[in-house]
Amino acid sequence: MSIKTLVSYIGEANIADQVDDDTLVAIGQRVARQYQEDLSSMDSWLESVKNGVELMRQEWNTKSTPWEGASNYKDPLLTQASIQFGDKAVLEILRGKDLISSEIVGKDPEGQKKARSERVVEAMNYQVNHDMNKWRKKQERLLYTLPNTGTMFKKTVYDPIEQIAESHIIQYPDFVVNQATEDMEECRSFSQVLDVSDNEIEVRVRSGRWLELKAQIDKGQQIDKEGDTRSNEQQGVIDTIDNPDKFIEQQTFFDLDDDGYEEPYVVTIHERSQQVVRIVARFDEKSIMVKMDDHVMALPEALQMRESEEVEGFGGGQLMSLLGLAQPETDPDSLELLKIVPFQHITKYGFIPAPDGTFLDLGYSHLLGSIVQSINTSTNQLTDAGTLANVGGGLLSKEFRKSMGINKMKTGQYIKTEVTAEKMAKGVFPNPSKEPSQTLFALNQQMRQKGGEFLAITDISGRINAQTAPTTALAIIQESMIPTSALFKRILDAESEEFQVLFRINQRTFSEQKYQQILDDEQANAKQDFNSEGIDIVPTANAEMSSKMHRIQVAELELQQFPLVLQTGGNPVPIVKSYFESIGSTLISQIFPEEGSMSPAEQQQLQKMQQAQEIQNQIQQQQLEILTREQDRLDADTQKKIEKMDEEIDNIAASTIERFASAAEKAEKAETEALKNQITTYSQQLVAAFDYDPMTGELSRSAWCSG
Repeated sequence: MSIKTLVSYIGEANIADQVDDDTLVAIGQRVARQYQEDLSSMDSWLESVKNGVELMRQEWNTKSTPWEGASNYKDPLLTQASIQFGDKAVLEILRGKDLISSEIVGKDPEGQKKARSERVVEAMNYQVNHDMNKWRKKQERLLYTLPNTGTMFKKTVYDPIEQIAESHIIQYPDFVVNQATEDMEECRSFSQVLDVSDNEIEVRVRSGRWLELKAQIDKGQQIDKEGDTRSNEQQGVIDTIDNPDKFIEQQTFFDLDDDGYEEPYVVTIHERSQQVVRIVARFDEKSIMVKMDDHVMALPEALQMRESEEVEGFGGGQLMSLLGLAQPETDPDSLELLKIVPFQHITKYGFIPAPDGTFLDLGYSHLLGSIVQSINTSTNQLTDAGTLANVGGGLLSKEFRKSMGINKMKTGQYIKTEVTAEKMAKGVFPNPSKEPSQTLFALNQQMRQKGGEFLAITDISGRINAQTAPTTALAIIQESMIPTSALFKRILDAESEEFQVLFRINQRTFSEQKYQQILDDEQANAKQDFNSEGIDIVPTANAEMSSKMHRIQVAELELQQFPLVLQTGGNPVPIVKSYFESIGSTLISQIFPEEGSMSPAEQQQLQKMQQAQEIQNQIQQQQLEILTREQDRLDADTQKKIEKMDEEIDNIAASTIERFASAAEKAEKAETEALKNQITTYSQQLVAAFDYDPMTGELSRSAWCSG
């Protein structure tokens, strides 16, 4: 098959009619065989989910063993865990009307990437909330179901009839994938079981999306595990005209041109007959990687480069334009096909990765199913033992029954009998039942505790009070939210992948007119804006802010930095707005009205308030300048005083030294011993007081300062 033929497949609703019958038969058989192989690899996972779903549903029914009406308790641990997680996830992940945001990749000095991302985000949020109006409901359903099953899938496609993008949940037991798969990008086969009514089959045939089912196909046929066709009658299945038909839609690879390389396709077959009804390409132009001049690049890039080379060799594009000649188009078949990167429509949502490395993630059904089953068994045993102990019963001897006749014991009643006490003691044999086992009761409680610990149910109510510092409270909340945040992050990562799939679909299908209407901009260009270069589409929700209390604590910490933001000339408005949003205030739109939503009077009032604030800021600035100047003046006066004190100290030191010298001289000339002693004592006092060194004649300055 040539590259040109592959390109022609892109966007086609169905290329099955371009494939010969023998090839279609071989494709149908291979799809059915692959489906069964993948299904067998899931046996253990499916069994756990099946049991877990039964435990979670809390369906009421009677039990006939060990007797009719025996205890049939079903512990609500799985149900409680799924509901608890679903409640948190819905409130945090689906919080607010804007579910989609963006991140700028690389430098954006002129702000073009940011402007483009803002337009795309606005359009996609409208798309998810309005065009795909059931997206929220489907996502809410997923968030409640995923904790129990562990793995679910979303399929994002474009409906050419409705001309809108659609998102569909694929959940147990309607998906089949091999457990040896590493990730969806490298998945060799992924199957979805479709239940399609006769009327919907007709719609798809008339729209050209499906081939018409052959007349010889009997609705009473079904594929067995060996891939052989058997009738429903042979399998004991009653078929009615209202029953939907089953089809298998499989993402797989086939070598349609026998060149040794398999291309990615989506193939749909009728389950019972294995007839192929649809084949569509699972790639686009950018997916086709070619080799040119020892370089690997996408097909559009290679064609553009080759055309540029040909134009340059001819004399340049301007010369060709002057001559009125069209620029040459490169034949795609002149390039060497290297690889086709499949376009992935399926997004995997996982709960807890399997420790053994298998593809399908685990849910509470797999991890807690055995514990819940043990709790149910032990609880039923305890209840049944209590019932036996309370109700009593046993055997009566033949003589006792003849004397008694048929009598039923009633509470507080005594029954007369002619049987002697001796015969009565010998004729009654109660059941050898025991009181409920305390050991079994303790084991039951231990299993309940372990189940609660596994769910990481953390009570922080006793660890946070009014006196707790905001930073400490935030640390406690963050610690308690670690398990939930990790789960939320995996879900948000999957949600980001789903939005990326939607973004790529929009590249080819988003209506320019619709795009301009949403943005209220006649110049907006969807083809140009829906370019993944430089922007990433991500969910708005933050896994690290997965509780209202957490958001409030963070907002309060930010609010404490309000003065610092003002001092540094920053904008404090987002801080205040974030706080109001965290507490769930309904006044945000009034406090922070959007441009154009205020009346003229409100706008005038806002302007006056802003002017008043500016005047206040100016006054504060002037006061700050005055205080600064005053401080500078005070600093200057203080320096002068210090210099004067230094001068005085120097004078006093000189005078003191002179007195020391005079005293010493007088001591030497003293005529009387008494005078010598007086002068010596005076000198010693001076030495002690002023740290005078008689050997050098120096006076310590520090002594003066400290004295």
